[in-house]
Amino acid sequence: MERREQPEQRGVAFVAHCLMNQNSKVGDGAHCAGIYSPVVDVLRDQGWRIEQMPCPELAFTGLNRFWAVREQLDTAAYRRHCRRLAAAVADMIEVRASRGEDIVLIGVEGSPSMGVHITSSDPARGGLPEWAEGTAELTSGEGIFVEELREELGRRGIVPGLGGETHALPDHDELTQQTRLVSLLDRPREKPSRTSPVGQAE
Repeated sequence: MERREQPEQRGVAFVAHCLMNQNSKVGDGAHCAGIYSPVVDVLRDQGWRIEQMPCPELAFTGLNRFWAVREQLDTAAYRRHCRRLAAAVADMIEVRASRGEDIVLIGVEGSPSMGVHITSSDPARGGLPEWAEGTAELTSGEGIFVEELREELGRRGIVPGLGGETHALPDHDELTQQTRLVSLLDRPREKPSRTSPVGQAE
């Protein structure tokens, strides 16, 4: 059997938990069984090592949870929970950054916790988990965990590249998503360190 040539190692991608384990998603939110390959394959092909971040919602509310928007999760208790997880992830990133390794974070657009540029929001959401078909809940902004992690990294002088996986968005296109991810990975950045942060991606 011919051995596949391994690409040159370029950096470390810290990815949302559900991109490595779709079974952790709420209800029928999984788009496939196990690993979400359209993102993972690009990272591997481009020579990036992968670190799986914890799922804050799974750890806080378990598998039998309802889909929620940002306002329902944005409580003092959930913030403390996200800060604890963010500190642990930041510790791992700081070790990599101190070695001069390139770092990117890959979240999940539309998530109330892991959204990078798009989160879910509905101030009126509450009560029974039912709402009118077509209710608009997507809005610009970060998820709670991504926000806490970025702030924790900022306190440590680390600014990673940022990207969001888009399969939860209505206009999702796999090829466009992969093209944007390759662009993020190829974008020049200074080597990260505790005192010399890298340039932030769009």
